[in-house]
Amino acid sequence: MNMMNTRSAGGRSAEFLKRIVSNQTDKRREVNEALGRVFAAYLPTAYDRRLMEEIDWLLDSMVRELGGQPRVVTPEGMIRGGRALLVTGKAGAGKSRALAHAFATRPEFEGFGKPGEWCPLLSVVAPSPFTLGALGNEIARKLGYRGQREIPHSKVWPFVRELMAECGVRILHIDEAQHGDEIQSEKMAKEVENTLKRMMQEADWPIWLILSGLPELSRFCQNDDSMRRRVHVLHFDDLAFPDHAGSVLQTVRNLVALCPSVGCGEVLTPSFAHRLLHASTYQFGIVVEYVQDAIEECLMVEGGGELKLGHFADVYAIRTGAVDDDVNPFVADDWTAIPVEAALYEDVLDRRGAPTGVRKPKARRTKGAPE
Repeated sequence: MNMMNTRSAGGRSAEFLKRIVSNQTDKRREVNEALGRVFAAYLPTAYDRRLMEEIDWLLDSMVRELGGQPRVVTPEGMIRGGRALLVTGKAGAGKSRALAHAFATRPEFEGFGKPGEWCPLLSVVAPSPFTLGALGNEIARKLGYRGQREIPHSKVWPFVRELMAECGVRILHIDEAQHGDEIQSEKMAKEVENTLKRMMQEADWPIWLILSGLPELSRFCQNDDSMRRRVHVLHFDDLAFPDHAGSVLQTVRNLVALCPSVGCGEVLTPSFAHRLLHASTYQFGIVVEYVQDAIEECLMVEGGGELKLGHFADVYAIRTGAVDDDVNPFVADDWTAIPVEAALYEDVLDRRGAPTGVRKPKARRTKGAPE
């Protein structure tokens, strides 16, 4: 598709969205405006401050390395180059959302996510099934490569390094970086690590890394004495009951406050907080998703009113396919015995359809707006 067709397609899409809005009933418009506020809301946690401090560390090291001072060389003769920040935690902990918020709000990353604007930070999601060549090609596409064919494994990474220098990209963020662990060969896993290390140590254009993913990602470069001091790890811990019951209930209050037609007094109890934590596998990001989806259920089905346990139970059933009450942690009597993690995640399959041993969260469902 050429640029003219791309622009005209974008214009047609915008026109179609205008038609939808102009034909919405008042009720549909009010519901969608409220849901827009709920789903766009960002609820900071204690990890936001720590994440900002770690990004400060990353950026300050860049000033020291690139700010006109003599380059530091190790006893082995290796230029120190870039640093790496690893952001780890279980699926649903809120890592990706926290990073996206930081990228969008830090003035150093002005232009991030805005088409046509320069930004020194590039963010990609690691492909799954994972290969080093597939990751290189994904980065190349993000940097503007528009070739019809995949670049061969042996050529893609030198090409990526050239593109990053041409585009002025200094920081590479790889989300779901633990996908590199899908490589069963220890030799190939080492090649992934060495490839990223070479980018950090490139004499002409060193790259700084932010890698986010599951806890096993923290193994990155830990067996390399020359690299270990240049890698920081920020781990998002699980929530716990009763320690985080108060913050969970405050999360409900904060999101419901964005919808004047919805109340939440009936669910603001420690017992509910415990059920919600268990249903969310004690991960903050999933807690937020359940509250958002329950508010949507309340607005879509009833147009507002009191947020109830039944709304959360319906959301859990839709999300997991668990339709029986005795396997739904929001209504079951013996809810602490329900293995919710097995219901929330599904196996990642390779190209042949065989399980890779990696699991991913099931997609959240979407619903149409009311008439």
